Amino acid sequence: MPTYLDTEPDLGDHESIAAEYPAESYLVRRDDPETEASSFRFVTPAREPIEFDDETRATLFADLFTALGGFRIKEGLGEYGIPVTVAAAGKPAIASYMYAVWGQSATKIASTLKLDRESVIQYFERIRSRAEEAKSRSDESDSPPPGEA
Repeated sequence: MPTYLDTEPDLGDHESIAAEYPAESYLVRRDDPETEASSFRFVTPAREPIEFDDETRATLFADLFTALGGFRIKEGLGEYGIPVTVAAAGKPAIASYMYAVWGQSATKIASTLKLDRESVIQYFERIRSRAEEAKSRSDESDSPPPGEA
């Protein structure tokens, strides 16, 4: 993804950028050489980094953040609170947040939202698709007009 500001995150030892997102946001992977385990953090200028032990959850969080154009997790929200922007976006966003942030399984989410498990999986795919569309729009807007490169 082209950038003109060069605002990549500071990377520590054993860290690399796993994925780039619009608005100078990144998913950073850290490989622990002693345990051979990986952890992830989502970094964006809009918020404090958020840490994940699971790549699938980290990626879905980054996709949700991108698909919704960002959201804030307000102090005092509580362990099982949902940001207003996420709640207003409907069940696909809520299900994705429950999986990525709360760590709930698709089966548990289906039970909570009174859906079947396949619907929850389809919701995750819908959020991923919306994030890809947002990335494509961002790539197009980051490209200089023809003849100005």
